[in-house]
Amino acid sequence: MLNKYKKSGATLYIVKVMQDMKKMKAELNEHRYYLERNVERRTEHLLKRTELLEYCNATLCDKLALAHKELAALKQQPAHTLPDYDAEPNDRAMKLYVMSNQTQRPVGSNVHDKWDKHATAA
Repeated sequence: MLNKYKKSGATLYIVKVMQDMKKMKAELNEHRYYLERNVERRTEHLLKRTELLEYCNATLCDKLALAHKELAALKQQPAHTLPDYDAEPNDRAMKLYVMSNQTQRPVGSNVHDKWDKHATAA
C-alpha cells in the first residue's frame, strides 16, 4: 500500500526510526559533553582541595615536630632554671611537676601555701 508520497508504510517507519535515532544520538552527545565538563570541574576542585589539605597537613606536622623538640628541650632543663612564681604573690599560683625516673615531685609548693593564705585572708 503506497501513500501520497509513493512510499510504503515500512519505508516511512524506517525513516522515522532513523530520524529518532539521530535525535537520540545528538541528545546523548549533549549529555556526554555536560557530564565530561562536570567531571573535569569536580576533578579540578578535588585536586585543589587535596593540595590545600596536604599543605595544611605538612604545616601541622612541622608544628608538631617543633613542639616535640621544644618539649624535649624543656624536659632536659634542670629544675632550678624553671621560672620563679614567688616574684608576684598576687598572680594565680601554678604547681609545677618535674618528671624524674617515672616519679613526680612538686616544685615550688610553697607558692600554693602563700596563695592559700591570701585566699583565706580575703
